Amino acid sequence: MRSQDHHEESGFSLIEVMIAMVVFLVASVSLAQLLAMTTRMQLEAQNTTEATRLAETKLDELRTLDFATDPSIQLTTPGVLDTDVANYFDTPASGVTRRWSVVTGPTATTRSVTVRVIDKAGSLGARTVDLTSVLRQW
Repeated sequence: MRSQDHHEESGFSLIEVMIAMVVFLVASVSLAQLLAMTTRMQLEAQNTTEATRLAETKLDELRTLDFATDPSIQLTTPGVLDTDVANYFDTPASGVTRRWSVVTGPTATTRSVTVRVIDKAGSLGARTVDLTSVLRQW
């Protein structure tokens, strides 16, 4: 037979519940920060992809031009990527500027072209992307 002085404990004490709540709160805040950071990184990746796509589109356009006659594919002077120079920039979207420079390529029938996409309005996350390729005259 059991003694009357012995009590069985069941459930959680107030301290245990409070510790569990603190652990849950810390975990929740950490997950919320991780979610925010992941969302921001995913948006930056999308913006960089869009800027790269715009640069590739410009390279494709320049690839079709005649080295001898078209002003957009003539050799440029240094610094053309830093300012808007006639024939070497365009605005494919609102607040987005593409600039390109053209230098001699590794051979006589090639040109090295760098396209810089600059997002002045922040629609691409205020990013600048440079893409360089060698174009060949056919």
